[in-house]
Amino acid sequence: MGSNLESAIAVLNGVLGDYLKRTTNGLATAMQLVRDGRPVPLAGALPADAAAPATPRVVVLVHGLMSTEGVWTMPDGETYGSRLARDLGYTPLYVRYNSGLRVSENGEVLDVLLEELVCRYPVPVEELAIIGHSMGGLVARSAAHAASGKPRRWLPLLKRAFYLGTPHLGAPMERLGNVVTWALGRIDNPYTKLIADIANLRSGGIKDLAYANLRREDWEGADADALLQNRRHPVPLLPHVRHHLIAGALTADPRLSLLFGDAVVSLRSATGRAVARDRCSPFPQEHVRIMPALGHLRLARDPDVYAQIRAWCEEEA
Repeated sequence: MGSNLESAIAVLNGVLGDYLKRTTNGLATAMQLVRDGRPVPLAGALPADAAAPATPRVVVLVHGLMSTEGVWTMPDGETYGSRLARDLGYTPLYVRYNSGLRVSENGEVLDVLLEELVCRYPVPVEELAIIGHSMGGLVARSAAHAASGKPRRWLPLLKRAFYLGTPHLGAPMERLGNVVTWALGRIDNPYTKLIADIANLRSGGIKDLAYANLRREDWEGADADALLQNRRHPVPLLPHVRHHLIAGALTADPRLSLLFGDAVVSLRSATGRAVARDRCSPFPQEHVRIMPALGHLRLARDPDVYAQIRAWCEEEA
């Protein structure tokens, strides 16, 4: 029952999370670190856990839209974090957050949270890795941008970032939603206008997915419901971080894969194959893996995906 309730609240936050926060609704999820299903308090020093002692290598897992940390759970009950702890000595921590807020807002809060984590960690952190699923990868990139130029301890420790089905160039489904609601709103009929108004209540976090907005400048002062308006400002890739991208493909047929991707995110977007019109830095393709016959949600809990993550972690930095 508890898990179902948390999942329902996560969906509600994804759809209306910015409204919940704006109205100080108690259902709005505050960003926090979670481990073993329980919040990790950072008000004092990070508590020691005799069963799972802190190690100098930390991996932080960030879920996507309308999810909780439960999205990482595999059929055997393990997660990428628990397997990295067992196989490579990482200490896993999971981020739970309100995915209906703007990506840049969550990025700014994650920046502060990671800094607090590193400052209060029981042992000196030597290496930090981030695994982001879908929107979680955008939030991680936004956090790195928010930290750039500040006296941050966590950012130089970030060695690897893993993006699983992350729409680096935006999500076609949200762009389609933008077109449909824009068109409905211009039909001279009160019922279609009402449908458009209701659809446009979807959260700012969802609307950010149209063009993968990472910065406040991408959306502040703009009409969020304007037709296909890409105001994205480029965010350079950090040169000291290894960026690893895993994309899902519903089929092994290359033509159908290009068309449908993982059913939510296109292959070009998930692999960061940016061109000038995308207003995005292109990702190096040497650390890109396409997983055939794998849908969007499966990317967060698949043994083959974990095997690739582990293989990359074992490479020399």
